[in-house]
Amino acid sequence: MSLLHNDLYRFDDFELSRSRRTLLRNGQPVALLPKTFEVLCCLVGNPGRAVTKDEILKAVWPESFVEENNLTQHISLLRKALTDRAGFIVTIPGRGYQFTAEVIASPPVVVTPGELESAAGLQDGTEEAPTQAGRQSRLVHLTHAVPRWAWISASTVLLAAAAVAGLSAWRRWQHPPAMRRVLVAEFANSTGDATFDHTLKRALEIDLEQTPYIDVMSEREAMSTLELMGRGPDTVLSPDVARELCERSNRQVLLTGNILSIGREYLLTVEAADCASGRQLTAAKAEADSKEKVLAALDEVADRVRQGLGEPNKSMEGYQVRIMQATTASLDALRSYSIGQLMDAQGKNETETLPFYQRAVELDPQFAMAYGAMANEYYNLSEPDLAEQFYRKAFELSDRVSAREKLILAAHYYSDDRQDMEQGINTYRQWTATYPSDGAPWADLANDYTQIGQYAPAIAAGEQALTLEPERAMNYRVLVRALKRANRFNDARQVAAEAVQRGRDSAGLHASLYEMAAISGDTSALAAETRWAASHDTGWYRWYFPFLRAEAAASAGKRAQADNLFHTAWETAKRENLLEAADRILIFQAMVERVYGLPAAARSSLSRLHDANADSADLAVERVELGDPAAAMRFVAAHSADAESGSLLASVDLPRVNASLAMARGRPLKALAALEPARPYEMAGYALPQAFAEAFLKAAQPDRAAAEYKIILDHSGVDPLSPLYPLAHLGLARAYRHANKTAESHAEYERFLAAWKDADGEVPVLKQARIEYARLDAQPAVAAK
Repeated sequence: MSLLHNDLYRFDDFELSRSRRTLLRNGQPVALLPKTFEVLCCLVGNPGRAVTKDEILKAVWPESFVEENNLTQHISLLRKALTDRAGFIVTIPGRGYQFTAEVIASPPVVVTPGELESAAGLQDGTEEAPTQAGRQSRLVHLTHAVPRWAWISASTVLLAAAAVAGLSAWRRWQHPPAMRRVLVAEFANSTGDATFDHTLKRALEIDLEQTPYIDVMSEREAMSTLELMGRGPDTVLSPDVARELCERSNRQVLLTGNILSIGREYLLTVEAADCASGRQLTAAKAEADSKEKVLAALDEVADRVRQGLGEPNKSMEGYQVRIMQATTASLDALRSYSIGQLMDAQGKNETETLPFYQRAVELDPQFAMAYGAMANEYYNLSEPDLAEQFYRKAFELSDRVSAREKLILAAHYYSDDRQDMEQGINTYRQWTATYPSDGAPWADLANDYTQIGQYAPAIAAGEQALTLEPERAMNYRVLVRALKRANRFNDARQVAAEAVQRGRDSAGLHASLYEMAAISGDTSALAAETRWAASHDTGWYRWYFPFLRAEAAASAGKRAQADNLFHTAWETAKRENLLEAADRILIFQAMVERVYGLPAAARSSLSRLHDANADSADLAVERVELGDPAAAMRFVAAHSADAESGSLLASVDLPRVNASLAMARGRPLKALAALEPARPYEMAGYALPQAFAEAFLKAAQPDRAAAEYKIILDHSGVDPLSPLYPLAHLGLARAYRHANKTAESHAEYERFLAAWKDADGEVPVLKQARIEYARLDAQPAVAAK
């Protein structure tokens, strides 16, 4: 039986889409919290009828007891979001609420229960058919560029289901009828002032990018096509080069511009021509009586060009934020920012591009997008705590920017600063709906879903990103990573091979290849990845590759080798002044040493922390495990009152720390209760099923402990190099032993000992496992009934 739901509703100036989970007003997104959006859906789906409070509560919170004042708060938020249309929501005293606007509903979208179950389900760990695309918790696994450390927020299973079920609807979203695909050439600069070089081109692109009516060719796409033309990525897009580039890339419109000085004044001209025929489509010019007014003049020119290209008046009105407001009034700041953007597109590493963004905000402290770019670079350098202040600053300044830039800054703020992944994902989805030709939000969606352990929607989003922007190396990286985590190793290798063939591989992609080579025991592939790392010994990979090797050694029980490699990674990160990354290496090393049964070594590793009192759930958990609960108690006291619902802090960090405290006090049932809010998110990494398993074992529930260890063992792609993976065999052997399943226990001990056949013999956990196995081996092997 299918469930019928109207997907699209229109009322007044608004458009609501269930599948895209977006509310637009005059084409611009209206930000709503997820539950606020669902309340609106209840009201809009029943226009003119008094919808009782009980009806709304059951629809929005179907399996939870929620107090009525919670609904009242969301109604208040909804009225604020509707601003001058708040009167559409009328309170019916003693009953509920009525939506009074006239609503037009689209034909229904049919979604089968099987589709929803498939979308919400965990991965089964099997190989699947090839695809068409051929901040507090960070302990689980150090990863680059998307280092959210494998934790997620509330309601994500349902969110993932909505993502997959609605994906085909997202993909059917069509461009406006006459969308123009545009290439902007470099301005011919006859002023002799280098400030205008590339700056005016980027400023015009920023102005045009704010409208969904125009699809501007990205720097990355341009460089990719230049390569096919036999030109270098630093080729200047002169009018002649741009014209050939325009034809080869099947762009429709070529914009060429000039700036010349007449005394103290400047004259700006822009011409739009048909790429194929060269026929002029429209042209505009404007004068500026000083250098400081050139950007304002460019705004005038851009408006006339947009009109000349046929952009509807409604779109012009809805997407018309001036460059000097949306970006910066400082030409010098814009030039520095533009150089940073160009270098990013050329694949320069973060340490090279970061100074240009820093210079941009020095010149203009109100430059929101430059703060956002700085935050991204620090994040990619595995310095998320440092990145936070810049994500927050950018978001605080986002009332100045265009609609597209506002979505960009809000999405990163929610996902990367507040770590409210649900709100972040919804904002990325609003971005995809408003700018359907933009591949960047799809890649970020894939990244977010992967980090929270929802691999089906991650793969779907990654494929869409790659379809839209096949020249962008990041799109291959995030798709390969999602496929690997879903145990789809063959598909991941195919996509990676395509990236390498097209010259779109990256350090992040090679990290995934190294992980897959390690787990499959492919020595030739491991050697190839080691050679690649040696020839690309720059940026973050300089410390991260030794860390990967350390993790692989630790996973095989090779303590001495792992210690040396952890030390190399730590020293390299310190030398690069990446102190957060260096500290997380030490915390991870301490975890390894603890599970090895070496508490003194683990304490020694933690004693080298640059910030010994870091506000970190990972550090708090490790200190509890090592017999020092004070840090965990401080963490809980500091955050319990202000943890926002839906954030990683509330959904995972506090449950983990509270569970570790309960276990330390010998209260495993209380630990299990503390962990329960994180139950839907076990697939994000191995730490959660490991914590559940240990608590079940202590609570004398070995069968349930065994089920948790199996979650780890059935999903090797999630974290292939983690020592928790082989140790899950040992945990499962112990669970079976406690359940009197001797034969099964015997087999798991053997699997663990085989995995650690080359391990250092003096590792305590290995010595203990051998003792347990010998005792078990002396018993008759009895299979469980």
